[in-house]
Amino acid sequence: MSIGSLPRRRWSKIAVDTALLAGFLTEFITREGPDYGLHSWVGIVLVPIIAVHLLSNAAWIRRVAARGRNDREFSLAVLNAVLGLLASVCIATGFPIWLEWSDAEFWALTHTITGFLSIILMFVHMWRNRSRIRQLAALR
Repeated sequence: MSIGSLPRRRWSKIAVDTALLAGFLTEFITREGPDYGLHSWVGIVLVPIIAVHLLSNAAWIRRVAARGRNDREFSLAVLNAVLGLLASVCIATGFPIWLEWSDAEFWALTHTITGFLSIILMFVHMWRNRSRIRQLAALR
């Protein structure tokens, strides 16, 4: 099967997942500047991409949530939930910093810690999903 004949859903999933990886890496690389504006805008752009990623995996999320601990992928779901929570807190704490609502060190410290933990868990998430990633990337 050629690249052009791959199903549209597969290509859109690859595009969303690649955008997430690129966004997270760009966020990490630009965290210290010199253009902190790029860091801020990429963070904002990540919000709808994360939403699309979650919506595209809604069936999996519902299945694991319904089965709970009985699902063989329950631990992966817990990892994903922690990653989602950390990323949400990181994004939310970025707004007061970006908009200069407060110069409280709390926002910057929380943003930094959740950002570092998010990038680490993103790689753990990718490792745990490596067979799905290989399957998605296969041209068969």
